[in-house]
Amino acid sequence: MKFGHAFKQALEAESYPSHWVDKAIPYRQLKKILGKVREELIKNGYDPDTLHQLLAEHNAEYRLESDDSRLLRPKLLVRPTLHQLSIEHTAQVDSLPTSPTPSSPGGTKSALPDPGQSLNQYPEEAQRPYQSNAGDEWVDVPLDADVRFFSILQEDVTELDTLQDRERQSMTGNIHVIGTEISQVARPRKGLIDFSKSDLYRWREILELYLAAQVFFSTSEASGGARSSEKARKQLVWFQEEVTKRELAQKFKIKSSAVAFQHFLSLNATLLQNLQFQELNQTAVTKIIKKFDKRTSLGVKKTFPKVMNSAHFITESISKDICAQLSREVISLVPQVVDYTCIVCLSICWLPIRLDCNHIFCIRCMIKMQNRNKRLCPLCRADVIQRANETHIDMKLVRYLEKWFPKETKEKQRYNEAERRKELLGDLYVDNGPPPCTVM
Repeated sequence: MKFGHAFKQALEAESYPSHWVDKAIPYRQLKKILGKVREELIKNGYDPDTLHQLLAEHNAEYRLESDDSRLLRPKLLVRPTLHQLSIEHTAQVDSLPTSPTPSSPGGTKSALPDPGQSLNQYPEEAQRPYQSNAGDEWVDVPLDADVRFFSILQEDVTELDTLQDRERQSMTGNIHVIGTEISQVARPRKGLIDFSKSDLYRWREILELYLAAQVFFSTSEASGGARSSEKARKQLVWFQEEVTKRELAQKFKIKSSAVAFQHFLSLNATLLQNLQFQELNQTAVTKIIKKFDKRTSLGVKKTFPKVMNSAHFITESISKDICAQLSREVISLVPQVVDYTCIVCLSICWLPIRLDCNHIFCIRCMIKMQNRNKRLCPLCRADVIQRANETHIDMKLVRYLEKWFPKETKEKQRYNEAERRKELLGDLYVDNGPPPCTVM
């Protein structure tokens, strides 16, 4: 299937907003104009093979430059060569008047030179050497079709850039709204009665799954960076399936949580659709530029992206900015346990000790390190362990952890108390917890 037809089908199949489709790259129109570009070049004596040779020999240059109004002005410059001289001479000879010949009285015959005949026998016009109107060795070849081609292409890329900016602003506004909604339904509640009406832990699990899905960006070493739209779609589907499998949306205790979750999914769907639309049009630009080079040999594949480097549509993806903002304004609203985990015991830093080097460890791990005469911080190797005491407990962080992680802090408290009793009682300690695992 030819790309032009596939491009049209893709625009229709994905149910893009009509104002998006109106701004799509006019691939078929550009392809028709490209045919006229080729015809115009051949008419002036510059077929693809000739241009390829002239460019290779540095006897021609094709430039894409911006004028004062930042409009692209393509320019073909050639250096007079034997090729141009032969074209010029042939055109002049063809235009000479004809004369009767003995073999055809009263008839006409083209005045072509005989093998032994000198050019001096022909009028001065036929012997005039090729000259540049500019007075130097380079000639500016006037072309109209390629000016129109790049004028239309630049205009459409610019309009797509404007469309992308508008969509970015729209999604930015939606992120503010979603952030406000989630902050209301996922905020911590005081007391057992209020906590029973909180959706804090449901939202934490949902956002934890979303981070794990890495829908639009991957942080893995093997496949780091921005996702393609197809990969992003698969990751978004996985995220929604996991939420459904765990029945997280059904477990919401506050009605507005369900509304906020639907808004969150809708924003991701819009961002995915935008990414698909951008990729589709970027492919259209790449294809038409490649076809331009194939039909003309002018080699604009490398120069066009450079002259259009101000266009965000060409150089970057909207998903990068939106995902960064989504992380700042929505995902960060519900802190994750991993951000407050002690690197020694890999559980929450209950009664966190903030060392002089500013690194944090839970109090039990700190006591153990001191009892073992450890001196250096496990993270930065600063000599601070033995200087730590009760004044190093970060009480502000203690209150924060109690507020946002009530279950985790209570569990860690119970664990610390049991471990402390075991240390004090030794062999007399009786563990009232569940029996040990018989498998592992």
